[in-house]
Amino acid sequence: MPTVREITSILEELAPLALAESWDNVGLQVGRYDREVNGLLLALDLSIPVLAEARQKQANFIVTHHPLIFKPLNNLRFDGPGGKLWEEIIAGGFIVYSMHTNFDRAADGLNQYLAERMQLTQVEPVEEGAEEYLKLVVFVPQDHTEQVLAALTAAGAGWIGNYSHCTFRTSGVGTFRPQAGTHPFLGVEGEHTSVAEVRLETIIPVWNRRRIIKAMLAAHPYEEVAYDLYPVAQRIGRAGLGRVGVLAEPKPFPAFLADVKTLFGGETLRFGGFHRDEVRKIAVLGGSGGKYLGQAKRKGAEVLITSDLGYHDFLYAEQIGLALVEVGHHTIEGVGLGKIKAYLEQSLLLTPEFKARIYLNEEKIKPYTLF
Repeated sequence: MPTVREITSILEELAPLALAESWDNVGLQVGRYDREVNGLLLALDLSIPVLAEARQKQANFIVTHHPLIFKPLNNLRFDGPGGKLWEEIIAGGFIVYSMHTNFDRAADGLNQYLAERMQLTQVEPVEEGAEEYLKLVVFVPQDHTEQVLAALTAAGAGWIGNYSHCTFRTSGVGTFRPQAGTHPFLGVEGEHTSVAEVRLETIIPVWNRRRIIKAMLAAHPYEEVAYDLYPVAQRIGRAGLGRVGVLAEPKPFPAFLADVKTLFGGETLRFGGFHRDEVRKIAVLGGSGGKYLGQAKRKGAEVLITSDLGYHDFLYAEQIGLALVEVGHHTIEGVGLGKIKAYLEQSLLLTPEFKARIYLNEEKIKPYTLF
């Protein structure tokens, strides 16, 4: 069976920890990385019923969307609020891990999955400037350009919006003189050397720079690799909260509401804001999206689907010409657990035996009832 570290390395390829909001607390919450995992349960929140289900399924690793620990603990008493939960976690030897705003923001995370479920095209993040980028320039001998390029793009370099493998290259001559004790790939120790080289440029996300540079160095033939990193002012990545995209054709608003209701299991919807007879450009943002109304409108959205909207959100949306549809927080985010399960099941690093022991929480969280 895999270890916690082996599983979290897969999860963090999907949702890098560096993408989380500064106030968030994601990653390993309880346990240790070297523990063996005999089963994994995915849940929106951790509760006593979720622990009971994990125990029944013999799953000692629980991955939640909402973090178990949001703020520093002053103590860990079992006789106060939440104490029974902590007592059962520790007594049961459970490992707890959280994927929250890092999963929401990820290029192929919750919001991208929601956009795909809604069959949107021309998709981009609602959130503006979520991801910082660097320009990477590396000098490569001509015959090894494709080898280095393949390593860079496989590690995640070269994404601009929905375009991958974005690079630029120019040819030139590189010069160097290997000093005593070197082992040059080309040239001779002590002699001036001129080599036909390619200046290969691409763009990389800051959070992924270590992995990309490591892959580049491993693929490059030189003993000492000449490369530069430059800050990039514009934010052009695929990561960010929310998604905005277009339907295949305009849809009457009542029919659109019916589709949204079906997509989210028939849950009661609230809608308001600006009245529209039909819609085509749609924004969706899992979780609390009230503060992103303006950004959704600037991206051209005609309607925003999100959660936790207030009275004044609906009034403001009417003023800026944006229709709103509210889905329960637990419902819109709970959909993403299926995406995480599918991602783990597609991994070549996990055995079929273990993949059969990845479960979705059956005890659905619904913190309120509509009367």
